[in-house]
Amino acid sequence: MSVTGSLPEPRAATAVRNPLLDAAAQNDAEPLAADLGAALAAGDDAVIRAALQGGPPAAVRRVWQALAAAINGGGEGIGLQLFAIPLVIVAGARTQLTLPGVLPEIDRVTALLEQHGAVGATRNFGLGNALCAAAALETLSPCALWRAVRDPAERAVADTLIPEPVAVGPGREQVHLRFLIGAGVTPQHLPSFLESASNIGTWGMPLTRELTRQLAQPGLEVLPMPRPPQPLAKAAYLGRSAQLEAALSLFLSNNLRRFRMSVGDPEAVLSAHALAAGAGELRLSLSSPFDDSMLEGFCWPLHALDDLDEVAQLFHRALADCRMNDAMVIPRVLPAVLERNMLFVAARSAAAMARAN
Repeated sequence: MSVTGSLPEPRAATAVRNPLLDAAAQNDAEPLAADLGAALAAGDDAVIRAALQGGPPAAVRRVWQALAAAINGGGEGIGLQLFAIPLVIVAGARTQLTLPGVLPEIDRVTALLEQHGAVGATRNFGLGNALCAAAALETLSPCALWRAVRDPAERAVADTLIPEPVAVGPGREQVHLRFLIGAGVTPQHLPSFLESASNIGTWGMPLTRELTRQLAQPGLEVLPMPRPPQPLAKAAYLGRSAQLEAALSLFLSNNLRRFRMSVGDPEAVLSAHALAAGAGELRLSLSSPFDDSMLEGFCWPLHALDDLDEVAQLFHRALADCRMNDAMVIPRVLPAVLERNMLFVAARSAAAMARAN
């Protein structure tokens, strides 16, 4: 993959001081663990949420990792594990359709996981039948999750996660994200469900077939792809990343086929764009020097936890997998909207944009 330049950081870190971010900036992990433990014990959701929503991405990521470790470090003996199984759902229809927000036969899903060894040593294992959205997981209180694995009276925390139907619009296939929420108890010295089910190769395809059967309806093409289970504190972000990666793959598959059938391989441009309120996104633009009307693009909104270089490398790998051997990188931050209200960068304009002040 030949590239010119490197992508700049389009996000503007907030200037608000946060003790968790200050602790995360240190080389020693102990101050962060101590400060985070104190915030959880005090029920201080506000300081935890603030640390996860702003600041340097590397520091935000360290707080996020430490939070998941603190929530799931429930002590000795029998440990409760609350988890979510992300489902990346690729769906298409000729007319507007709606997938219901619940699975009609959740017991068959549970039995399938048990049959293929995913449950392992976990006991009292159960799955809810609701298909939950990422936004619902993001509203969960970190402090309530921390208490839930320690106090039986707090274990209804996941009951607030309600079903979210999937609206499938007509036209091209779309990529949606939902989660199955579950819980189980495991002796601390044995592998939890998160560990025993981490090898998705043993149960992923059978579960895809079962979910496809349960979600089927006339006029709908649907492919629900499960991802490895995640603790509730991590599931929303990791599921979102899986959804965007699947959407990028679908974008390239559909558009490269169209370009190659019409004008040959497109020219690819990667660019970073500053959005309102300090947000940013990366964009991939495909264009042809032979037909100005052929300009397609894909946007990856940058999350506070996203590592810019990792996302850029993901784009490069996806292009390489599609036999796209060249991509131009704009080495400066571009605005959200370009000249003539354009969102994407045609290759013929990329060199001039790279040189502009």
